[in-house]
Amino acid sequence: MRTRLWNGKTVKRGLRYLLCVLAFIMATDGIMLLRKSAADPAPLIIKAGNCMGCHAVKDSTKLFTNKETMSVFIDQKDFQKTVHASLQCTDCHRRVFLDNHPGRDIESKKNFIEESAAACRNCHRDEQLKKKTAHASIIEKPGAPLCTDCHGSHRVLRVAEWKLSLPGKEYCMTCHRQTMDTTLRSGEKLSLRIDPANLASSVHNKHDCSDCHTEYTREAHPVKTFASGREHSIAVAGVCRKCHEGKAAQLRGSTHYNLSFQVGETLVTKGNVKAPVCTDCHGFHAVGPKTTYEILSGVPCRKCHEDIFRVYAKSVHGKAKEKGEHRAPLCASCHFAHEINFTAMTDKIKGACLGCHKGIESVHQKWLPNAELHLNAISCAACHVPASEKGISLQLVDQETGKPVTREQILRLLGNTGEELTELLDAHGEGLNSFELSYLVRRLNAKGAGAKVAYIGKMDIMKYSDAHQLSLKTNAVKECESCHSKDSKFLKKVTLAVLKTDGGSDRYSAQPGALSSIFTMFSSKQFYLVGGTRFEFLDWAGLLVVLGGILLPVLHITARVLTAPLRKQQGKAKGPSEGGSK
Repeated sequence: MRTRLWNGKTVKRGLRYLLCVLAFIMATDGIMLLRKSAADPAPLIIKAGNCMGCHAVKDSTKLFTNKETMSVFIDQKDFQKTVHASLQCTDCHRRVFLDNHPGRDIESKKNFIEESAAACRNCHRDEQLKKKTAHASIIEKPGAPLCTDCHGSHRVLRVAEWKLSLPGKEYCMTCHRQTMDTTLRSGEKLSLRIDPANLASSVHNKHDCSDCHTEYTREAHPVKTFASGREHSIAVAGVCRKCHEGKAAQLRGSTHYNLSFQVGETLVTKGNVKAPVCTDCHGFHAVGPKTTYEILSGVPCRKCHEDIFRVYAKSVHGKAKEKGEHRAPLCASCHFAHEINFTAMTDKIKGACLGCHKGIESVHQKWLPNAELHLNAISCAACHVPASEKGISLQLVDQETGKPVTREQILRLLGNTGEELTELLDAHGEGLNSFELSYLVRRLNAKGAGAKVAYIGKMDIMKYSDAHQLSLKTNAVKECESCHSKDSKFLKKVTLAVLKTDGGSDRYSAQPGALSSIFTMFSSKQFYLVGGTRFEFLDWAGLLVVLGGILLPVLHITARVLTAPLRKQQGKAKGPSEGGSK
């Protein structure tokens, strides 16, 4: 007879036993995992089991009322080192309830992100955040970045770990890629956002932020205040010279430098807030390569000199550049990029012309008499901008060096103020006459200028912007009588240009007749124009010389003729006496 080992009661007992063992194992494992929660973030996944049932699916999305969608997938790896490992999902998402989730409607993705980020303030109060400099400077500003913009949402690290995890400039960009600004003392808004695309395309894209912003490190973030955006630009431009000392040396003697920098390198002493600095031309974080500035659209000069740029665009050079002729000059070709200086009535601009137009002197010699003198005394633009207003520009120079005597030197020598000098040069408003021009030179030399001061005169255009509208060479002025005529319109306007150390000039009107006066003849070095300027004294002196040359022979012959009989009688009288003596 067989014995039944497995009956219904036995099976039931076995199943109960198995269930108890499984329950015990699960319970003990759960307890051990919970005990490890402070060091191992894995328990968060277990405690968030209900949430992760959906949010661990990569295709999970949320549809907002405005029809926007957003992924709500949560990567479990995000929890592995999070500082919030001990929290439940609902500790942050306090408005989520499983009995109606995800039934709550939210207007937009932006609203959802702002609501989620606001949960950080449940634990991290403003008083706590303000103890950190980086937070204190932006925490109450409108448009400040959200906590999650910098720190993330589900993979929030301890600050020390977070800093170490970010390479180079990525640490700074966590905040500065966000839209935020600061208010300056002037009330201006200064944007603190840096476009990552601009930074990536910059020639400085290999540098860390602290290479330029040396005071800012992972440990220190000082809060600076500026009176204005201009003061901020000056301060930032100062760091460029740390690497670009060669360019800085060129800049120190330029017009731009004299307008903008003084002792302490501020604008206080000059007061010209528009004077350009490095960042005005090159930008801050989007500094392009040299080729950026060699095309019409990349010329930074036009930001300040738009009126002159429009004139240039109509010139033979501008049209050639527009057609893609890479050799056609741009601003820096003639004025240079960093050592920009006053160019009128100097050899600098002519040197720029001759630098491109090789052998042009010999070309002029083929048709122009005394070509070298013409090229020295007449600016290129005077002939190659036919429609421009021309005139004679007088300038005070040191005869030994040829360097101009500046307004500041004149004031120092005469020992007076700018108002007194203006009164001296423009006392009656009718233009300086020859005596007044001569008087100024005599006074300067009498005051011990250290060199013999004299005037030089050159034919130049009167409106400097016209110099940029150079025409085709076939349109150049070539008729001699255009200049070599007493009635030449080019001689109707005469000015005295007094240069300043910052590259500008003060212009004082002079009387055209001053060019043909004996007074200015002795105080000038050059500006005599054959057929154009005539010294009447020399004309009379020349006439006397010519008349004397004619009269002397006539008078001599006449005297010989009239005295011939007398001389004949004297000869006869001498004859016998001489014979008798023999």
